[in-house]
Amino acid sequence: MKIATKPCTIAFQIISFMFIVLVLLFVISLITTSRLIHNVMESNARESFGNITKINVQAIDHTLSKIVTLGRDLELLIKSPSYNESELNLHLRQLLIDNPELVSICIAYANKPITSNNTYLLQGKNFLINPSNSSDFAFKDWFILPQLTEKPYWSDPWFDSDGTGTIVCSYSIPLFLKGKVQGILRLDTSLENLRQIVSSIKVKKTGYAFLISKNGTIVAHPQDSLAMNYTVFDLAEQLNSPKIRSIGKSIVNRESDFVHLNKIGTPANIWMYYQPVPTNSWSLATVAPDAEVFADLHNLMYIYIGWVLLAFLIIAFSIWYRTRTINQPLEKLVDSIQKSQSGVPASATLPVSDTYEIQVINTSYNLLKNSLKRYAENLKAVTAEKDKIVDEVTFASEIQLNLISNNKKPYTTPLGISAFGILEPAGLVGGDLYDYFSVDNEHFLFAIADVVGKGVAAALTMTMISTLLRTYAPQLKQPEKILSNMNKFLIENSPDYRFVTMLLGIIDLKTGTCTFSNAGHTPLFVLSEDGSITKYAKTHSTALGILESLNASSETIQLKPGDEIVLCTDGITEAISPEDKLFGTDRLEDVLKNLKNPDPESTAQAILNAVKSFSGPNKQTDDITILVVKYINYR
Repeated sequence: MKIATKPCTIAFQIISFMFIVLVLLFVISLITTSRLIHNVMESNARESFGNITKINVQAIDHTLSKIVTLGRDLELLIKSPSYNESELNLHLRQLLIDNPELVSICIAYANKPITSNNTYLLQGKNFLINPSNSSDFAFKDWFILPQLTEKPYWSDPWFDSDGTGTIVCSYSIPLFLKGKVQGILRLDTSLENLRQIVSSIKVKKTGYAFLISKNGTIVAHPQDSLAMNYTVFDLAEQLNSPKIRSIGKSIVNRESDFVHLNKIGTPANIWMYYQPVPTNSWSLATVAPDAEVFADLHNLMYIYIGWVLLAFLIIAFSIWYRTRTINQPLEKLVDSIQKSQSGVPASATLPVSDTYEIQVINTSYNLLKNSLKRYAENLKAVTAEKDKIVDEVTFASEIQLNLISNNKKPYTTPLGISAFGILEPAGLVGGDLYDYFSVDNEHFLFAIADVVGKGVAAALTMTMISTLLRTYAPQLKQPEKILSNMNKFLIENSPDYRFVTMLLGIIDLKTGTCTFSNAGHTPLFVLSEDGSITKYAKTHSTALGILESLNASSETIQLKPGDEIVLCTDGITEAISPEDKLFGTDRLEDVLKNLKNPDPESTAQAILNAVKSFSGPNKQTDDITILVVKYINYR
């Protein structure tokens, strides 16, 4: 036997519903606010870390740049015809006194006696000249690398036994004589100077900074056991962390970033910002624990949760109290109805179904029902007519696509020519066209065109252009004459507002010359096998269908085997990104420059993919057409 359940009262349903809604809103608000504040604080942390890192990078770079400047000045002095040893010694002594960050200077020659290779330094107030005791210097990085590269070089830290007897970083400048490197000028700065700068950096409460060389070696670190003993890649290997290895590669490549690491030494959860030092390609990294970076977030969330809970309780009580107040008259009415049903006289008047409100609702419902019936009948007729039009437009689209050259049929191109085209209308039909075919046994024609506007009218005009092209080409065989005759036809038979931009070219298969004419169209590009790109942006006439008298000219270029001719419509160059930026010809040239072993199909697909990636999810607003013709060899 089925037991009937007592339905819930209106008050209970309203209160229960509102409580559930409030709980959901509370949870959603908490998650959303937490994520929003987290993102804001992460952005602030990135900016804060970045500022700290950049300021100290500038301090380190200032020291290194000063040494570079001093080295260049000293190089000029050594090369001076009036240079003599006593003047040089006086200059070096003063240089060391005036620049405390410069701890020693060395001048070494590969083809002179060892005693000619001296290190200059200050010991207290005494100026010392230490001659080299061995020829080992010729095999050290500070000497051999600038000698081989013939360029200045910043070395990694090394122990200078002939000079200060400390670990130094050296800036080496090759000294030339008669176009050959004869010696090396070396300026040394103490690694301790750089360590002092790094050790003075404070990030949050317990954060710190460390310095990394250009090959990933940790040069300066609060943990002395890491400094000069480990590289970033050693830490990645010990911690089995691909992310640290990726960071190491980024640092070696002189990149800058703000990253989160779940495990790297102590503490186990940190944020790190690293940036290269411009002068010597080292990098400075600042580090702070996650708990300190987001301490304000945690405190703010506790306060926020407390206030939201309080607001939730106040709103919930208010809803409960107000709902009970509104529901009391309904409870009395229900009680009166129940008493009336049981035969007990009721003081309240029961509502009747013929009230004004119910009559209005019934009348409105009947009117709505009849209106919906008529609407459904009209919609059915309109839908049928629309489907008929869509079928016709779809059929027209198939006809239009059948008019262009078929990339899958190789017999459409002669020997020595390879071609591939892409046409993607913005709608079912479009106003773009590409075509290519053999005019005769010695000439190959290619063309691309764009009718102003879109839709059926543009498609019909383009169909007419396609037919005219194949009619005029075998007779005239000259691009400018073909365009002039097309223009005359359009003036006489096309509406005034319908004009066409077109680029038409004919390749002589015997000589490899290409004669083309541009009627107001986008530029033609020639991509050579060596990767060079030539742009032909000159137009030889106005667009077709504007002026009755079209003074078209042409241009002839010599193609080399492997050259690709790249054509496109403004659907490529005027493609718009989500940020309302144009794709433009510069980005098109960048795509062509990055092609590896291109062929017509891969070139066309690369352009199309680049445009779609640039435009993102935006709906295509213009027809896209690409044509690539490759000249393979002479006959």
